[in-house]
Amino acid sequence: MIDAPRPAAGELLFPLSPNHCFGCGPDHPSGLRVRFFRESEGVRTEVTVGVAHQGPPGVVHGGIQAVILDEACCAAAFFTRDTFVVTGELSLRYRQPCPVDRPLVVRAAVVADEERYFVVRGELCVAGTNDLLTVGEGKFHPDRSRSIG
Repeated sequence: MIDAPRPAAGELLFPLSPNHCFGCGPDHPSGLRVRFFRESEGVRTEVTVGVAHQGPPGVVHGGIQAVILDEACCAAAFFTRDTFVVTGELSLRYRQPCPVDRPLVVRAAVVADEERYFVVRGELCVAGTNDLLTVGEGKFHPDRSRSIG
């Protein structure tokens, strides 16, 4: 079993213990362990996806890209609106192949509050570039069955 990573300075943490979420949970033994940091009106994360999660040779599997964008969108809603959310809808646009073994940057922010749900947009690009690889946008509903704290 891999030890869970220690929180970094400024890292945003979900108040779940243990957290076995496949995308962001530090306690998931084979999860992606995506970590979030605040950036302007939303969140940012940097990840490097290895060949174990590729689809075509050298390209991050589209489903893994979807997981990362879904996590970032949920984190953006949680950390800016102080509520857990569940994904109601997520649309993705795969614009360019997403390379494995390269640092990737993902940013997400709430772009609209429609009262019953938040519209959240996430973007994935290779670190150090502004070339969009994959863009996601969806409806994220407040999860009233869980509370913070």
